[in-house]
Amino acid sequence: MAESSFEQVSTPWLTPFYQQLQQTYQQGRFAHGLLFTGSAGIGKYKLAQQLAQYLLCTNKQHDDACFECHSCKLFSVHNHLDYHFLVAEKNKSIGIDQVRLLTEKLNERPQLGNNKVVLIKGAEQLTEAAANALLKTLEEPQGDSYLILLARTHHQLMPTLLSRLQQTHLHSPDDQTLINWLYELGYQVSDLGVLRWFQNSPLALLNHLKALQQDASLDTRRQCVEGVFNMLYQPQQLFSFSRLLANDAEQNLLLLFHLLHDIHKLKLNTEQLNQDAIYYFALPQLQLWQAQLSFKSLRVLSQEILKTRSLLTEHNALKKELLISALLIKIKNEFKETHYVS
Repeated sequence: MAESSFEQVSTPWLTPFYQQLQQTYQQGRFAHGLLFTGSAGIGKYKLAQQLAQYLLCTNKQHDDACFECHSCKLFSVHNHLDYHFLVAEKNKSIGIDQVRLLTEKLNERPQLGNNKVVLIKGAEQLTEAAANALLKTLEEPQGDSYLILLARTHHQLMPTLLSRLQQTHLHSPDDQTLINWLYELGYQVSDLGVLRWFQNSPLALLNHLKALQQDASLDTRRQCVEGVFNMLYQPQQLFSFSRLLANDAEQNLLLLFHLLHDIHKLKLNTEQLNQDAIYYFALPQLQLWQAQLSFKSLRVLSQEILKTRSLLTEHNALKKELLISALLIKIKNEFKETHYVS
């Protein structure tokens, strides 16, 4: 489920950021180029949408858009002529032609009110030529145009582009705030490991919990533990596990990496694991596995997982199942066979 599907969900952790942006606008210190960064599911898109509506509103209130003017009504049905949205497709870059179409819109006069807004989601996917085209627009901004970029981190953006943007990093709420918020929405969470896995990103976590309500088998952490178990004790299951991991290789291989990381922590801390560890729920099984893997094996396998993940992320045409199967065979072979129990 995309962030855009959470329009009616309260997001109290975003309120201070929104209020600060409003204040900056009201004081006449608002930048023409904005960058919102933060983990997936923190609410970057929702905050950008809220801000865009405020900028386009023709009857701004002290603390928000009016939601009643013609501009607000058009925005709410995604039909505003002065609002333009571009999102990066998965594993594809945002090219210069796409950006030029948007920058042309920014250079036109507003059709409905006083401002124009362009929102680019997945700004880290901008090609160098596309980023340079945006840079030119930001160097000579129109007084009524605003550009909002969304990215997980600023590190993949060109430094020259970054220097022209006002950055707002969205921090995740603390555990208790997040647990209380989920409880108000009808979800009682006691497993702190799932918070760590989703980096305390509320909308990503809510999306996950909604999916589990529909189908409990979608619990990817449990699938990972069960997949390793079956691979070790029922070798014919290795290729089934490979297919499962290949469905979302980037995320699932990261989960596999965290599994070995938690096993490593167990070996270091005399079989103790913090309750907020991602795999704390599987502690008894991990205690057995930590005796079967050496520190050297854990280091080597962790590096192999990250290497395979990087290859599959950067080269989408590679045969995922084949590479993942080879990785799983390496993992299986590192376990001490003398500890296997049927």
